[in-house]
Amino acid sequence: MITESAAVAPRGTDKLQRALERLTRRRAPRLPAPQVLVHTPGWSFEHGPIERPFHAASSGKLLTATLVAQLVEAGAFTFATPLGEVLPAADLAGLPAVSGVDPAADITVEHLLTQTSGLPDYFETRRGRDTVASVRSAVEHPERRFTPTDLLDAAKTLPPEGRPGERFVYSDTNWVLLGRIAEEASGRPFAELLRSRIFEPAGMERASTPYDATLIADDLTGLDIEPFWIGKHELTHAHAVSLDWAGGNIVAPPHDWVRYLKALHEGALVTPSTLAYLQRPRHRFRPGIRYGAGSMTLRFGEFMPPLMRGLPQPVGHLGFWATHVFAYPEQGASVVLNFHSNRAMQQSFMIHMQIARLLGR
Repeated sequence: MITESAAVAPRGTDKLQRALERLTRRRAPRLPAPQVLVHTPGWSFEHGPIERPFHAASSGKLLTATLVAQLVEAGAFTFATPLGEVLPAADLAGLPAVSGVDPAADITVEHLLTQTSGLPDYFETRRGRDTVASVRSAVEHPERRFTPTDLLDAAKTLPPEGRPGERFVYSDTNWVLLGRIAEEASGRPFAELLRSRIFEPAGMERASTPYDATLIADDLTGLDIEPFWIGKHELTHAHAVSLDWAGGNIVAPPHDWVRYLKALHEGALVTPSTLAYLQRPRHRFRPGIRYGAGSMTLRFGEFMPPLMRGLPQPVGHLGFWATHVFAYPEQGASVVLNFHSNRAMQQSFMIHMQIARLLGR
């Protein structure tokens, strides 16, 4: 559906609508229609239950990175600060490290943000290992709840990935530590920091953190959000989703995410120089995806050359159940997608590429 001034909407929005309708018909019966919101200064496109809140998974890492950057700007610490100066010894004791590395002295805030800490990921584990907070465990034991301490303890059962600063390894463990740094620096709970420093200034009126271990209800059956799946397993009302914590534990409707992106890029949350620091691509996450400091830049030309060459390069983040929260700075546009399932990531990218072509015209 096109809103606002349809007269200035680019040609091709009707084709996008038909593609989404075909995709929705082909999806598994349990999966609802994708949520798609494209917002530009002159026109908007909406598809699916656009007013419904959804769990953003790792797309929420954008807010954690923004929060940490705000504390840097406030002088609480710097991006180069070693972890031992901002976290208690109990958080750091036993963290996996290669020979000669002291996590307290050798891992910095920047290493966490850029996914170069050398710490393993407790969620998507490597080398055939597993933890109580892994993908498989979340599916098998949806009743489990996880505090930040539980998540760090899970990571401590894994081997290290390398020396700090030497290689890029995507790890949710980094984000638990970033959330704890924010708490220690401010003396306030992470969920409260998100509300006061991000949700309210950005106008995210319906954003919440219902899966936070300190807030999660005993009975989640009344939690009214868009459903999401890992494979064939729905986790919408699973306490195990608390394993996400500072790595993406945000529930909000698409328009709230547009408000966040607008506030971020208009300087309401961090300064332009700090935003540039967060968004500068540093490492390859996947072909066509570059990682900065808590952000991803999409290079569609690397997905399907030469068909996608010359398309805009949005910056934002992806989430595990095929969620996208991306800004197109040159076009002043925002794109928010929720496809509800980790198995729908390819579908979500096909739609996002079609949107990128529209925005690039």
